[in-house]
Order: sequence, then C-alpha cells, then structure tokens
Amino acid sequence: MSAAVLARLLRSPGSIAAACRDDHHDVRAIASASIAAIALGAAAFGGVVGSFRGGIQIFYGAVKVPLAVLATLALCAPAFHAIAAAFGRPWTMRSIIALTLAAAGRSSLVLLAFAPALWLVFDCGLGYHKAAVFASMAYGTAGLAALSVLVRGLGEGAGRIRTALAFLGIFFAVGGQTAWILRPYLVRPRTPDVPFLRAREGSFSDAVFDSATSAGRYRDVNRAEGVDHGRRVIEAEPVENEETW
Repeated sequence: MSAAVLARLLRSPGSIAAACRDDHHDVRAIASASIAAIALGAAAFGGVVGSFRGGIQIFYGAVKVPLAVLATLALCAPAFHAIAAAFGRPWTMRSIIALTLAAAGRSSLVLLAFAPALWLVFDCGLGYHKAAVFASMAYGTAGLAALSVLVRGLGEGAGRIRTALAFLGIFFAVGGQTAWILRPYLVRPRTPDVPFLRAREGSFSDAVFDSATSAGRYRDVNRAEGVDHGRRVIEAEPVENEETW
C-alpha cells in the first residue's frame, strides 16, 4: 500500500480524480492502494459495528461491509461508463474503474477514522437505536467523501451537473440495495442466534417507503390523541425483526 497515494486520497482528492480521468501513468498504483484501503478501512469499521453484539458477528461485519462496497462498485462502474459517454465524456472503462475504486478507497479511509470513536461509544454503553444512528451517520459521511471524488472526476464541460446527478442516483440506489441485502450489521447483544444474512424482506426502496409511512402514522396518532398528563399517547405496533439492523 502506497502511503503517498493514501495521503493524496485524503488530502488531494481532486488530483486523484484527475489522474483517474486522464488515465495517468499512476492509475495502477491508485487502484491498488484503493483496494487495500477498502480491505482495511471497511473491514475495520464492519468489525467494530459487529462488536456491538460480539462473537461471530464481528467476523460477519468485517466481511460484509467491504463486500457491500466492492459489490456496489462492480454494479455501478458499467453504468457510470455508459452515463459518462452519453453526456459527452467517453472515458475508457479503465478510467471509470480507477475513479470508482479511488472514491471507495477514500470513503473506506473515512470509515477507518470513525472506527475508534464508534468502538469507544459502544464501550461506554450506547443503546441500540443510538448506536444504529451513530453508525449510519458515519457511513453516510464516508459516502459523501466518496461522492466528492466522483464529482471532481467529472471535470469541466457541458453536461457536468446532469452527469453528477445521474451518478448520485445510481450510487445511492445500488449502494442502498446492496447494503440492505447483506444485513444484519448491528445486532442486539441479547439476540441468541446471528444469521449471516437476514431473510428477504422486500427491497431497500420498500423499507424507505414503509419507514416514511410509519412516521406519518406516528404523527397522525399524536395529533389525534394529544397529550395525556404530559406523556404522548400512541398505539404501539409490534416491529418485526427489531433485533437486527
């Protein structure tokens, strides 16, 4: 792993993106360092998330987070290649692959930076739901770091905004569905048996829609019932598989 390339991924993503776009001579070194960063950073973060439950879930998390990242890249790269060509950027597939690897490598380094802090808050007794929020925020921040490389790689010229929006849509849709398929990551300590994968429960978009619908019902019940002696009166509904996220 080249320390110089890793430093550029963190401090100078623009130069990395330009090198990938222009198919510079150091593209191979960038791709190699990015793969190593994914293997290290994503695995460390996944292992820390799995440590909330402990046991075999640590290994599962360390395997599944890098797998989710690499699977997303494998599915997105051909689409990125076609979209870039459609909007006036006929890059080679080599350039697209290098750019997506660099983006994932940078996000994995951000995950690696978050891993010690996440481990610390887990050790301090953070509850399940707050732990899920904390881990999601870290993962989302890493995703923004990846997108910054992709957007910088577009360069100037016509169609830049449309290309960026198309990249964003594909990246989030594919990444969300891939991560959804590979659940669970965060598991309650009291859960007796931890599966490597949960049973199929629809798609990521279905889950987002259901969550939005549930939130709407929660607000409607609160408005209808009001406040009873300073407490919210809501009808609790059972939540399936609430032990894993």
